[in-house]
Amino acid sequence: MMETVLITGAARRLGRLIAEDLAKDGCHVWVHYLTHEEEARQLCLEIRKNGGQADRVRADLADIDQIDRMLADIQNSEHGCLTALINNASVFPRGTIRQTAPDAWDRTMNINLKAVWYLSSRFAELFPTAGQIITIGDAGTGNLMPGHAVYALSKHALKFLTEQMAEAFAPAIRVNLLSPGLVLRGEGEPEEIWKKRREKSLLNNDAIADSVLDGIRFLMKNPGITGSELIVDNGSRFGTKLK
Repeated sequence: MMETVLITGAARRLGRLIAEDLAKDGCHVWVHYLTHEEEARQLCLEIRKNGGQADRVRADLADIDQIDRMLADIQNSEHGCLTALINNASVFPRGTIRQTAPDAWDRTMNINLKAVWYLSSRFAELFPTAGQIITIGDAGTGNLMPGHAVYALSKHALKFLTEQMAEAFAPAIRVNLLSPGLVLRGEGEPEEIWKKRREKSLLNNDAIADSVLDGIRFLMKNPGITGSELIVDNGSRFGTKLK
């Protein structure tokens, strides 16, 4: 049976790579987006041009009513029976704990954590025979990330949430966390800063994006793993190379 996968935040960056890769693997992908409508449209066109199947759907994940509407739109479509969910969307605000405003706190927690809980719970309710949920974490949050304090806090909580949902949705649905490291250069990040950060990884591996995609496929196809975190980061979370 063909996998039908909803990928949040799939119009750009890592979400786009995941969508392209799963479409090549024979999945029908639902490309979720909020503001990047043209990128989402072009991605779906490219996937179809290459022989794959894709549709796009819009929602602000900070609004649970829009999450419900998105799921209803999918259910009412030709390809409405989801078999997998990949929680990829997140926001990455700058700021220390002292610098964080309440509205920035709320939006970060709502998108990075609350939406993962709510969307996953509704997914498990509406598609009880679906196979799995994979959430994208961040291997770097073990290093505090004080300059992105609320982001790091939200990503830290995903491991515990993953374990809770794995227990709650078993045995029908497996729930896992995939935590990548330095996969893509940050938007606006100078090339020299990106290079220096990557040089601190334990492994010299320019194919880290492919490794992350391999990790997604591994979790999707392995029936014996749930409630687990898979870290794919070239060892960047350790910060220094072994000498």
